[in-house]
Amino acid sequence: MRNKIVAGGMVLACGVGAVTGAYAAGAADDNPPSAVQHSQLVGRSVLPAETYRPESAPSGAFTGITSPIAAPFPGQPVQGFSAVHRNDDGSYLVMSDNGFGSKGNSQDFELRVHRITPNFTTHVTQLNDGGFGLTDPDHHIASAIWRDGGCTAAPTLPAGYTCPSNDRVLTGWDFDIESMQLAPDGTFWFGDEFGPFLLHTDEHGRLLEAPIPTPGVKSPSNPTLQPGDTPNLANSKGFEGMAISPDGRTLYPLLEGPIAEDTAAGKPADLRIFEVKLGRRGPRYTDAIRRYRLEHPANAIGDFIAVNEHQFLVIERDGGAGPTARFKAIFLVDLRDRDHDGYVDKDLLVNLMAVPDPANVAGLGNFFAFPFVTIEDVAILDPSTIVVLNDNNFPGTGGRAADKPDENELILVRLDRKLEVSRSLR
Repeated sequence: MRNKIVAGGMVLACGVGAVTGAYAAGAADDNPPSAVQHSQLVGRSVLPAETYRPESAPSGAFTGITSPIAAPFPGQPVQGFSAVHRNDDGSYLVMSDNGFGSKGNSQDFELRVHRITPNFTTHVTQLNDGGFGLTDPDHHIASAIWRDGGCTAAPTLPAGYTCPSNDRVLTGWDFDIESMQLAPDGTFWFGDEFGPFLLHTDEHGRLLEAPIPTPGVKSPSNPTLQPGDTPNLANSKGFEGMAISPDGRTLYPLLEGPIAEDTAAGKPADLRIFEVKLGRRGPRYTDAIRRYRLEHPANAIGDFIAVNEHQFLVIERDGGAGPTARFKAIFLVDLRDRDHDGYVDKDLLVNLMAVPDPANVAGLGNFFAFPFVTIEDVAILDPSTIVVLNDNNFPGTGGRAADKPDENELILVRLDRKLEVSRSLR
């Protein structure tokens, strides 16, 4: 595992919330040199925090949030970006997660993929038509969903809230989708955290088959748990990232947290990468399981995408925000494990806590920090440029200010090296 905390002429130890020597010692280099990375910020565009889908239903009735914006909210917030797909016309498909953070407070949040267009001249991102919601009109889900059995069986409901019609629209009570890939046949694959499950939909978001379980892994929110079953994955630690191979034949879903067996074996920083073959007979998990080791057991991953057949990008981050943020980074990883230590190889590509901004693109000085608690989206614009987005956890605060909701930001970073991007991904 070529797990270097220093790579490409940079060090992960500057900017807002510098990495301390003690923290860095938990990675690969106890005394990294005082170098500055040569990647640069070349674009930034922002979607205002209070952006709601037009003519959408109110949401947030189950949250109890009173500040900085009081719930219930007047519509469905366009927020929580946890996956991204770049379109050829300059727009992006962005997937919102389960809504407000848990199964128990997101019953009225409708799972959806939006289409947005950033403007790097005005720095304002626009919400466009052309998105879609996730639904199960053909009853592929055997258990109750909120908008067909779940709501009517609830013992209590918030004041003023009434159960919606049984329209089979999927909500944040049903799944916590955190990753998304578009397959060559035009269908979509989503990685969920509640199961964790894989969800397969058509281009309109309609489920094409039953949710696909993960062999040997269940979280406490898995609806198939039986009395006496013991979950072995913490809540909200499912498929945060999921890459698809350049030929579109293989999915690589990556857990956000370790399973209980690995923690018990003294490997609390180990994450499992599964391999799922896609074909005419449907998806099939193979026996291949690769391991990604976090720089620190308290870290988490935010996204996982392919560069070519062997190389991938991973967002890794700590749980801090604003002044408490210490570690937000993008690694270039190689599945081949060329040093045969049992882990995918890692090289630091971008330190998101101190991206040089010599042209002052962001208007925040010579260095730009991306100090959000959840950074969950990366896409390749060209071999030298990547796109990175945050999940603003609406109406969460702390990334830019303690008393103001964080916005969804989209940034362009020009790398200090060219990626060997597969032609099919350009």
